[in-house]
Amino acid sequence: MKVSLLPVYDQSNGWHEVLGPPPEANVLRGDINCDYLIIGAGYSGLAATRRLAELEPSASIVLIEGDRIGNNAAGRSSGFAIDHAHNLRAKSFADAKRQAIEAVQMNRAGLDWLGNTIMRERIDCQWVKEGKYHAAATTRGERMLGKFAESLDAIEEDYTLLDGAECQAIFGSRYYTKALHAPHSYLVQPAAMVRGLAQTMPTNVVVYEKSMVRAVDYGPPHIVRTDSGSVTAPVMVLATNGFTEGFGFLQKHLIPLITWGSMTRELTAAESERIGGAPSYGIIAAHPAGTSVRRVTSPNDRILVRNIFSFSKKSDFVKRKAWAAKTHRKSFVGRWPELADVPFEHSWGGALSLSRNGAPVFGELRPNVYGTVVHNGVGIARGTISGKLLAEMIVGEDSEMLRQMQAKDRPNKNLPFQDLGVRINARARRLIAGREE
Repeated sequence: MKVSLLPVYDQSNGWHEVLGPPPEANVLRGDINCDYLIIGAGYSGLAATRRLAELEPSASIVLIEGDRIGNNAAGRSSGFAIDHAHNLRAKSFADAKRQAIEAVQMNRAGLDWLGNTIMRERIDCQWVKEGKYHAAATTRGERMLGKFAESLDAIEEDYTLLDGAECQAIFGSRYYTKALHAPHSYLVQPAAMVRGLAQTMPTNVVVYEKSMVRAVDYGPPHIVRTDSGSVTAPVMVLATNGFTEGFGFLQKHLIPLITWGSMTRELTAAESERIGGAPSYGIIAAHPAGTSVRRVTSPNDRILVRNIFSFSKKSDFVKRKAWAAKTHRKSFVGRWPELADVPFEHSWGGALSLSRNGAPVFGELRPNVYGTVVHNGVGIARGTISGKLLAEMIVGEDSEMLRQMQAKDRPNKNLPFQDLGVRINARARRLIAGREE
């Protein structure tokens, strides 16, 4: 069958561009065979590949990516490697305390495994345990922070509350009135991380880039075809997130979105001094439709803002980029009017996929075709642990965490007119968020 959904990448991803040109891509050419084939070099695909290689050192493993690793969806995130979701609410925790605790434990297991890999392989990606700030700029946002604190209390998670003056001292902005700091998350340069993970794979792994899968013949053995070659394998893993529908699975069960971000040019020493604040931090808006912010020190001092999302099955990163950058400019200047003359150097979109009921895709999709898809905004942590657990399931390992993953619900069917519904929902959430955007 022809693969009906393909990502279309541009070259405006700030995280990828500031790293400079990567080494020449290893493009798939000719027809090859392997024991395991993984499609998609995002967080899940990288984790599944590495874990399979660890568990099956004599097996031949191929990881294939349609674009350059780092410029793909995984390299386009905001770089929050978080242990619990942005918008958890007290009611859900009180109703399902055990499930909430298990979710945090699972995310932290993913972060621990990922962090150990980064340290062992000496991957330079600014992986730092700085935690994350949930910050409010309105009374509505402050109420949401209060409910978030209640939800953390319900599962005995520690946090620190900050007033407006403390926010200004850290963020270099008078915009925020209150914040909550949750200490156990990490910040990372996502493009550098996924590049490094791919470049340090075990020796029984071959990684191909710029090798878009155009067609697939399901067996087993399964055969995937690119423009210049093919791979035949008895076992295949789809780590293709919202594009999995194009491989013939989960039609009308996934909600593919683009989230948008913009990054400034490097701040001058005078501009940095003008606003003050800490050199590095990550802010998540108290309202889930609000603006996320990163201040990064490498390369040099830059500020990233990320907000708004749009529906797109084909991940068209060009069509709405100017609209997104205009929205980001308003959010940026509102927080740092002293930097109104500082331009954005990069604006870009990144694909993610949700399900209507928040449930993931995990397990066998058809004989010897496995999938780990839909991480609902917790991609670095949940994508990593899902890929690791899927590899362990494939080779027959068992664990309590694997059984927890297998017991989760699966995505329910979307309602009619899904794209219209997403647009209406996005607009309504933005209006409600108000100054939090």
